[in-house]
Amino acid sequence: MQEKWNQFVYVLCEAKKKDVDEDTYHTLIENQLQLLNWMMYKGEICHKPNIPIGNSKFIQPDILIKSDNEEQFVIEVKRPVHSQTERERVQLESYMRQLKLDVGIYIGEHIEVFYDKPKSKDAVSVMRIPLEIDNKLGAKFVENFFRDNFSRDAIVGFCEERIKEIQRQASLNKIKESLIADAQTQITESLKPYLMEKYGDSFSEEEIKSMLATLHFTVTTDSTRQPEPKVEPVKVKPMKQKSTLVKCQLTRNAYAQGLFDTSDQSLTVLKGSKVNPVHLDKFKDANLKTRDRQLAEYTEEVNGERIVKADVRFDTPSGAAVFCVGGSANGWSTWKDESGRELNEYRVNEGSPKTEVRFDENRVTDPHKFQLEFWTKFKAKLEATGKIPTLQTPQPHNWYDVRIGRSNILLNNVCNTQKNFVSVRLYIRNQMVDVYYPALEARRDEINKALGCEPIWDANPTAKDKTIAFYHQTDLTDSIKLEDALDWMVEQTIIFYRVFSEEVKGISLPK
Repeated sequence: MQEKWNQFVYVLCEAKKKDVDEDTYHTLIENQLQLLNWMMYKGEICHKPNIPIGNSKFIQPDILIKSDNEEQFVIEVKRPVHSQTERERVQLESYMRQLKLDVGIYIGEHIEVFYDKPKSKDAVSVMRIPLEIDNKLGAKFVENFFRDNFSRDAIVGFCEERIKEIQRQASLNKIKESLIADAQTQITESLKPYLMEKYGDSFSEEEIKSMLATLHFTVTTDSTRQPEPKVEPVKVKPMKQKSTLVKCQLTRNAYAQGLFDTSDQSLTVLKGSKVNPVHLDKFKDANLKTRDRQLAEYTEEVNGERIVKADVRFDTPSGAAVFCVGGSANGWSTWKDESGRELNEYRVNEGSPKTEVRFDENRVTDPHKFQLEFWTKFKAKLEATGKIPTLQTPQPHNWYDVRIGRSNILLNNVCNTQKNFVSVRLYIRNQMVDVYYPALEARRDEINKALGCEPIWDANPTAKDKTIAFYHQTDLTDSIKLEDALDWMVEQTIIFYRVFSEEVKGISLPK
């Protein structure tokens, strides 16, 4: 999608250099929208349409995009050297609400996507993209607004995720501001326990405190990288950064080489990879069109084979797998690293193959008391939904079981106060592993789709019991994140209960 963005934005960049007028810019934008497969001759790109509102009023947005004669989103256009004002944002929001559209786009000196979040007073900016070649957000824009991929439900989901990302960044900015405001105290207090643990046998607490008092810490911001504490007068040798790229390959119905990036979970299919030239059976029409376009754009025929002609980046391993295989595929299990491990091994530990799930330790001081309170709140929240008929009495353990109607198979929820995570997982005891696990494994793609996520299947292959687990990293000492973790666990427990209670009904038990 990066190349498609470059094609889309290049003309707009040139228009900005030439300082074209608004009408000329408007026409250029409508022409460029056809690169995203919206067609003017089909009536999908509507130029300043007069739309009746009420008995006698009309509105005239700059551009209205339609699909199958239904309005999809609206675009407000201004000159490429314009400076956006509140007036344009209010105008765009007005069009969105009068036309009952979730999304509107401003195109002027930059491109900005607005989302009319339900129950929100104002439309929210979820993406602001400068007019420049090779912009990563630009590729995201093309991916989401490409005609063949577009749906109103999908774009709402994308906007909700963007809001979460923005909120997370805002929280990080608050931490940064706090560090800048009082770096000396915070860094000193953080270092003291570490130094006491490492050197406490040789030096007293007073000696370590006195040594710290001779150091001066400052924190400064850098626009090109994350801020780092500066320590004076000690000079610290910089640590060599660990590569985030994992070489991998896929051999199901194809022979593809890839690079998996553990930092953003994307996967790049490398030039020269061989992909399936045909589609597999039971491939949805929408997916067929998308893959046909991908094959035309990213591959060429060489000696009867489909060869990738340039590196192609996908946001997820599964997206890359579908492109290579030609049908539904779970990329986390289909792609393997150089040692034959599934990419599932890299989903939690940020690049290092795992033997168990690990997260940062937290500081819960009384785990048993905490766990009892946690499961008591969890049960109350879950009980209030009325979705699960019978719930057990909470105990001061790190687990809480939920029955799904069969023996030796249940939901086993976990709250780990030492490794700072919660999880929902299906737990199959070894007595019935041979009955349940192969039957569920055969329907992995369908189950993942029903769950709405890609859980980790059989995280510990050497164990006799088997699990299908979905993890959520959190901070159990933060009251707001704790509530979020409880709500997440309630929501996922209901989904896991619904899906797996139905699945196990269809599995025949041995007589």
